[in-house]
Amino acid sequence: MPTEFPVKEYEGFMSAAKGVLLQVKNNAWKEFGGASNLIAWRFRGTYEYMNHYLKSWKELGANVGFEELYRRERSLFGMFSSAVSCLESASYASYALASHPEVLGVPFGETEQRKCNPRQLRNTLASCSPGSPLVTGLSEIIDSQEWRLLIDFRNRMNHRSNIPRVISGAMGSEPPPAKALQFSATSSSPAWEADESHLMSLFCWLTRSLGQVLIGGGLLASRP
Repeated sequence: MPTEFPVKEYEGFMSAAKGVLLQVKNNAWKEFGGASNLIAWRFRGTYEYMNHYLKSWKELGANVGFEELYRRERSLFGMFSSAVSCLESASYASYALASHPEVLGVPFGETEQRKCNPRQLRNTLASCSPGSPLVTGLSEIIDSQEWRLLIDFRNRMNHRSNIPRVISGAMGSEPPPAKALQFSATSSSPAWEADESHLMSLFCWLTRSLGQVLIGGGLLASRP
């Protein structure tokens, strides 16, 4: 795993959840198990896709062939999709935990499972456990520019188009230096200009946000 992975928070979350879910096994344990296993893999996927994109750009620059462009766009898609999935799987696991009768006993049937995401979990907990740190953490994620950026790009690349790269030209002089992350706006995603430091900052935000969800989920299981 990348060293940035919030190991302490993850282990605390798993320990607190198992302390409840293994006492009385029901469907919550099954749903929790699948989602909690996914958290770390999606975090690792985000890191590896991000690094592949940056490595390609550093080593090969802007002028590459179709195959390398394909690999770069695959990396961008994988990075955005994995980052969203990482937080959504943590939310799904927390929702399954909250459904256990020894925790909050919230409904978590087929309808809730299909619609489960950070916003849905926040809204559910806000009505039955409004003072929960998990509600606060989820609200910060949902309201952040980083989450909106990840969602917009994931959705755009999922079934509409790749993010259109800006290509600069010039007459009579050298064109301006190409940038690793420079994309124009679409009907459903914003223009975005960033460098390696911006991308690392986005990854650090993912680390902090995941830690918040894991801490909040663990506290749910530990509540008196």
